[in-house]
Amino acid sequence: MSNYNQDNYSENPNYYSQPRKPKFPWFKTILVALIAGIIGALLVLGVSKLMGNSGFNDNGGQVQEVSNSKGGNVLDGKSDKYKSVNAMIKDVSPSIVGVINMQKATSLNDLLQGKSTKAQEAGVGSGVIYQINNNSAYIVTNNHVISGASEIKVQLHSGKQVEAKLIGKDAVSDIAVLKIDKVDGIKSMKFANSSKVQTGDSVFAMGNPLGLEFANSVTSGIISANERTIESNTTSGGTKVNVLQTDAAINPGNSGGALVDVNGNLVGINSMKIAAEQVEGIGFAIPSNEVKVTIEQLVKNGKIERPSIGIGLLNLSDIPDSYKKELKTDRDDGIYVAKVSHGSDLKVGDIITKIDDKEVKEDTDLRTYLYQNKKPGETAKLTVIRDGKSKEVTVTLKSQKSTASESSSSESENNSQFIR
Repeated sequence: MSNYNQDNYSENPNYYSQPRKPKFPWFKTILVALIAGIIGALLVLGVSKLMGNSGFNDNGGQVQEVSNSKGGNVLDGKSDKYKSVNAMIKDVSPSIVGVINMQKATSLNDLLQGKSTKAQEAGVGSGVIYQINNNSAYIVTNNHVISGASEIKVQLHSGKQVEAKLIGKDAVSDIAVLKIDKVDGIKSMKFANSSKVQTGDSVFAMGNPLGLEFANSVTSGIISANERTIESNTTSGGTKVNVLQTDAAINPGNSGGALVDVNGNLVGINSMKIAAEQVEGIGFAIPSNEVKVTIEQLVKNGKIERPSIGIGLLNLSDIPDSYKKELKTDRDDGIYVAKVSHGSDLKVGDIITKIDDKEVKEDTDLRTYLYQNKKPGETAKLTVIRDGKSKEVTVTLKSQKSTASESSSSESENNSQFIR
């Protein structure tokens, strides 16, 4: 458990990142959230339903939106702009880039693990150019694509590679923003209103499956579900996230790439898939409305501050019955407080059952509520069971401490995974 950072004592991640085969042995599979945010409704995901056009500036903090984009199936001929899929893909492809994670040794321990003192390619993902001004172009990608990078390169649609600067990143929402110098031959992609996306709408996944060898690839499918809620785990703990589900093929290397509608507008950022022998065609994308909110905060602050109660916790559902006797409870739901920060009105042994009168069955319920509804410095009312009696405790929320590592590399039981 991290130091008072609201982390679980034990990790059981449901989703993990799968990089393409690393160029050197020390590179490990990277775990994040979606998406966790990934992805879904964290402090930044699910915050608001964004409608219409927004005021646009050129500092990278805002995206270009379309207010009248329609979904619909390709066979219905509902594209407002294009007569064919080929025409649409050709027009928007210069907005798609490859994102190259370059890593090198920064310590003696790195050298002992086989890292080189010269930056080498550790993994490749995808990205989307969303704004171009007089001198620069801004790119959105997944955080897990650039996690651990000492340098970042971007490969443009033309095949040219350029250096990229990291503007901001967030492990919980799995979003990162990059900046490159403006060059010829690139375009920015407009954002559709993802709240208008409907199940059955045709979509296209654009990116670099399996790396740069298959750059500029496109797969097609439909929106399989427009309001899917899944659990995602990060080093900050688990949270429930809202995503778009699609059957458009998403493979390692597609992470950070675009999921576009028939008008070539961005409806989501491809982020993860479920990978198991018995599973086929279940991929997920972070909705464009959520991506927009995240971009604005990352460009402004470089990071996203989230609230924390300042406790170490365990789900009662994860505690064996034999140990529950020692804790003097037979409950199967709720959160056991295992550690508290100095000055907290909570006590070790408290069992949290509600926050602001909302039922809490497990840690994901607690974090999801906090990320969606609260900010550091605000207060929250917790209902706890203490010494067998129900009691209300008001806590002042702290700013969540950043973790030393944004990810770990353990596999979940259902073998679902973040993809790169």
